[in-house]
Amino acid sequence: MNNAPRTATSWWYALHQSLEGSFTARARGLLTSKFALLDSAGKNFGQLRLRGLSIAEFESGGHTAALTQTERSYRMVAEGEEVLTAAPKGQFIDELEVSCGDRTYEAQVGFFRNVAVASYGRGGGRAVLVSGGLVRRSYQVHFAPDDECALPAALFLLWHVATNRRRAYRMGSPMWRGAT
Repeated sequence: MNNAPRTATSWWYALHQSLEGSFTARARGLLTSKFALLDSAGKNFGQLRLRGLSIAEFESGGHTAALTQTERSYRMVAEGEEVLTAAPKGQFIDELEVSCGDRTYEAQVGFFRNVAVASYGRGGGRAVLVSGGLVRRSYQVHFAPDDECALPAALFLLWHVATNRRRAYRMGSPMWRGAT
C-alpha cells in the first residue's frame, strides 16, 4: 500500500493502554450482529455492530469508528481520520496486508478454524491473535500492548473473521469475488 494512514488518536491510545493487550468479544442476540467487548476484568468497554457484510461500527466511551469494505479494500475511520487500511494480498480474503500509521502487518485468516493472526511483515513477530469459539458466539483477542496500531488491527480482524466465517462455510473457499 502506498499511502499509510496516520497513527491512532488519543482516545485510541487511552483505550489501548487500559486493555493491556487483550479483550473478549461476546455475541449479543441470536444473529450475532452485535458483540459486547469486555476487558480482562469482564467490564464492558464498548461494542462492535455488524451492519451487513461490508460495514461495521465500533463504539467505546462516546467515540465511534466505522469499518467499511469497498471494491477491493477495507478502511477504518475514527473521528474523520483514516486509522487503518487493508487489502487482500491475492484473490483470496484470507491473506491481507494491513496498514496503520507507519506499521504494515501481514495477516493470515483461518475462517474454518475461526482464527486470525497479524504479524510484523513476513516472518515477523505476532502483533494480533483473534480466536473464536465454534459457533461464533465469543472471541478472545490478544494484541501487542506496546504497539499503538495493534488495537485497531485487532478490531478490524475481529470484524473480518466474524463477518466472513459464515460465507467461507457456504463457498468452501474465501474468495474475494462475490464477497460483499
